[in-house]
Amino acid sequence: MPLHTTEAIVIGGHNLGEADRIIPFFTRQLGKVRAVARGARRIRSRYGGSLELFTLGQLVFFEVPNRTLHKINEFSAVEPFAELKADLGRLGRGAYLVELAGASVEEAEPNEEIFLLLRDALTLLVLHDDPRLLRAFEIRLLRIVGYLLELYRCLICRSTLEHSAEPAISPTRGGLVCSRCRPRAQDSLPISLESLGFLRSALHGGLEQSLASPLVHPHAASLQEILRVCIAHFFGKRLRSLAFLNLVE
Repeated sequence: MPLHTTEAIVIGGHNLGEADRIIPFFTRQLGKVRAVARGARRIRSRYGGSLELFTLGQLVFFEVPNRTLHKINEFSAVEPFAELKADLGRLGRGAYLVELAGASVEEAEPNEEIFLLLRDALTLLVLHDDPRLLRAFEIRLLRIVGYLLELYRCLICRSTLEHSAEPAISPTRGGLVCSRCRPRAQDSLPISLESLGFLRSALHGGLEQSLASPLVHPHAASLQEILRVCIAHFFGKRLRSLAFLNLVE
């Protein structure tokens, strides 16, 4: 069995049998990987608390040929992100980030850019419990996986938006539609110019820079709904973490 070593983030986990756990990781080199941690639930487990959700570490695992479930040899924690588990708000937002990252790729589909985006987002969430971080993560993730929304021109008439425009986002069209073309996009959701400016800024700057971009209520709430509808449309699923996130927001 080939042996792999890679930086990895724990993005979930569930019990197997009486003492084992199956741990899904998002790895830097190999994408999403699931592996069995033998004896992880025993009192004197060699893993200790290293396999908890969000933990960033160095993963060594044996690849089982022709299988999607592998065997953990070692996992050394580098950053447990303990602060995310000490607060319900951060816990909910962190759970959403890791589930969304995991849902964006298939098993063993390498994507280092998503790994780095997730690692940076969890790091920033410890310091800034700010909903803008999630919106920036969402739009940047959509870009990485090939679902970037058109944010500059109407996708029907191809006109650029005027400053006084009342644009909308159509998930099925893949982005902006102008006020004149909205009747031709039945699923369109209105988006404010402030929210549109935030998305453009989040794409051109880093995650941390997006925290300096203004986005006040009710624009923030509206943008949250727009991006969640788009993600559900593109990914074809509703994330389980949203139910918990809605309770703590």
